[in-house]
Amino acid sequence: MNTPVRPISIVLVEDEGPVRDLLSLMMTKVPSLEVVAAVGTLAEAREACSLLRPEILITDLRLPDGSGLDLIRETRQNAPSCEIVVISVLGDQESVVAAISEGASGYLLKDDLADVFEHFIKNLLAGYATLSPSIANYIVRKLQSDFTPQAARMADNVDLSGREKEVLHYIANGLNNKDIAAKLNISINTVSEHVKSIYRKLQVKTRGKAVFEGLKRNIISSDPQN
Repeated sequence: MNTPVRPISIVLVEDEGPVRDLLSLMMTKVPSLEVVAAVGTLAEAREACSLLRPEILITDLRLPDGSGLDLIRETRQNAPSCEIVVISVLGDQESVVAAISEGASGYLLKDDLADVFEHFIKNLLAGYATLSPSIANYIVRKLQSDFTPQAARMADNVDLSGREKEVLHYIANGLNNKDIAAKLNISINTVSEHVKSIYRKLQVKTRGKAVFEGLKRNIISSDPQN
């Protein structure tokens, strides 16, 4: 007899009731997910994460009683294996970059929710790219505009191979492992090995942070390779 597969537990943090309800509804359509708490404040989120230890935290950044950045930082410290996804609106450059820097696993725009949410979560669970294409390209442009000679020196200290740079570039532009394998005409397992090597060399543990470091160090370009 097959043992039932336990659903992935999620704590959802969103102060706008209609958006929170919409997200919860979307999650009910994914059999592998279970929303164990849906809350609207930082205090409620802290309590839910402490008591329930979710496998995925989905949070807005602007909460009525504080910043979602604090929640990301605390969760990354207290539950390193928890996947953290930020849902927000485009326009606050510092918050976008700060969320990835603090340890967010992915970043999804509220405007993209209806179209890409289910695909986004499935990619997250499969270990694929977890930056929506629009936000990935936005981060590319933002960090490229901040390029300095110091970034070039930092890049010199990271010995990524040419193929690893290609893989990191495609991750930054929202491709998953399967798509990268097709682009480069290599196996998915080979892509996975390149991703692991990129993590080790950049000293990161998430795809979002790898993209952040790659862009900050000017290792990858903002011009997509099609």
